[in-house]
Amino acid sequence: MARPEKYTEGDYLSWVESQVVSGRSVKDIKAAELQKAVGGKYSRCQEVLAQAQDRFVEQQSDSVPPMPVWFRDFVTRLSEQTREATESQWFNVGRGINESINDATVIFEDREADYESRLSEQLDQIRTLEANGDDQTVQIEELQAQLSKVLGEVSDLKSDNAGLKSEVSGWKQQKADFDVQLSTARGDLKEAERALAEARSERDILKGKVQAYESLKK
Repeated sequence: MARPEKYTEGDYLSWVESQVVSGRSVKDIKAAELQKAVGGKYSRCQEVLAQAQDRFVEQQSDSVPPMPVWFRDFVTRLSEQTREATESQWFNVGRGINESINDATVIFEDREADYESRLSEQLDQIRTLEANGDDQTVQIEELQAQLSKVLGEVSDLKSDNAGLKSEVSGWKQQKADFDVQLSTARGDLKEAERALAEARSERDILKGKVQAYESLKK
């Protein structure tokens, strides 16, 4: 029958939080260091550190506001030819962004699943060695070294994911700039259409005057 844990999760987290307050990063804290400072099993220290890393990571929102009604109404007022041309440009840009995001997400999820699987296997091996109580310190230290290496790779992967989010943010900014340019172009088109209508009206007036003058001459 397994003995109850002498140290609670709060004991471990209090020490971790004190290190974070002093300016350290959670990912820089090792399980062996936490075990030495507080006590308990190495596997338990590793589990608490993993939870602490998730707790201190800030999540970013990637939500995009919906298209406003005034902009949608403006699009519907454009000529069919202009609307088709502008929408086809956005389809290409949007498709490219979605494909890049989907590809990067698939790669990230595959690598993350592989690291989590390896991490779980190594934790199981450590728990088995600790439960048996055999004198296998050397093997445990080797597994701890392997585990630290995997955790380093996971940390690098999270950094890569942060870079990916930054790139996606840049793509969204490019889309916003494109929307502004598109709105300006549509305004110019509308102004040109208005000027053309005025020119045609003036032409018709002049044409009528010429015809009246020709009639008087006859």
